[in-house]
Amino acid sequence: MNESLLSINNLKTYFYTEEGVVKAVDNVNLKIKKEEVLGLVGESGCGKSTTAISIMRLIRAPGKIAGGEIWFDGEDLLKKSEGKMRKIRGGKISMIFQNPMSSLNPVFTVGGQIAEAIKLHQNVQKREIKEKVAEILDKVGIPDPSERLEDYPHEYSGGMAQRAMIAMALSCNPELLVADEPTTNLDVTIQAQILELMKALRKDFGASILLIGHDLGVISELCDKIAVMYAGKIVENSDLTGIFKKPKHPYTQALLESIPRLDVETERLRIIPGTVPRLINPPSGCRFHPRCEHAMKICSEQEPLLTEIEKEHTVACHLYTSNSKPSH
Repeated sequence: MNESLLSINNLKTYFYTEEGVVKAVDNVNLKIKKEEVLGLVGESGCGKSTTAISIMRLIRAPGKIAGGEIWFDGEDLLKKSEGKMRKIRGGKISMIFQNPMSSLNPVFTVGGQIAEAIKLHQNVQKREIKEKVAEILDKVGIPDPSERLEDYPHEYSGGMAQRAMIAMALSCNPELLVADEPTTNLDVTIQAQILELMKALRKDFGASILLIGHDLGVISELCDKIAVMYAGKIVENSDLTGIFKKPKHPYTQALLESIPRLDVETERLRIIPGTVPRLINPPSGCRFHPRCEHAMKICSEQEPLLTEIEKEHTVACHLYTSNSKPSH
């Protein structure tokens, strides 16, 4: 149970553009244990989706995985041939993308697309495939699954299309499910249903999950641990208690103060000043320092290292290094 299923070490994914090199993921380290759910959170443009696509080895030009290791089940995925990666994708690692309508092929039936994934990765008799597709659609709560598997994506609502995407991702019993903002485009009621569905499926299938999002409320519903990402780097990593009760990094604190919470009384929600920097020419030192109310001289000069300050609680911030003193 405590064994790591996925270990990402010093991952660098860069995009080589005419303007310069975009360091979208820059020296990222993450671990997911077997049957664990890790939430990866941060504002848009922080590198969360690029991290997910890097795990799947789906980075396309002008992007490139420029360094690091991605260990999965004891093997480095970055050393696998494309042929071997195709077997791992969808088989051992599945991904749910942000927009189901753009991920499902409009010219094939939903059932046909799920059947294709099963044929590709499982040794199932042809006559049994339709039955298996109906079974998995039923598990994700699609009504009349034997009939609805003949429908095309446009005949599904947004919530049903997202369920179909989850069905496709789970059709081959993956060991790791990468869910990239799976509830972003759905209304609040459907969001809640999808989260309940993922909780139940986690229990039934025993898969590890990497859940990517910017909504800490959604993340807290499902995750055991949370990694906070800012401008291509992990700035804090802990369990739910560490992040929600004892957040250390000023960015994590600001994120929490910018969302409504039932357990905290506040007259006005916080706004984080400024925006995520462009990663062609990010700020020197700590990338958050131009937006940080605790910034010190050292913050613009030296990059803080991710350091364990409590058991399994790491943070990259000069406030927690002994030689750093506030300038005010």
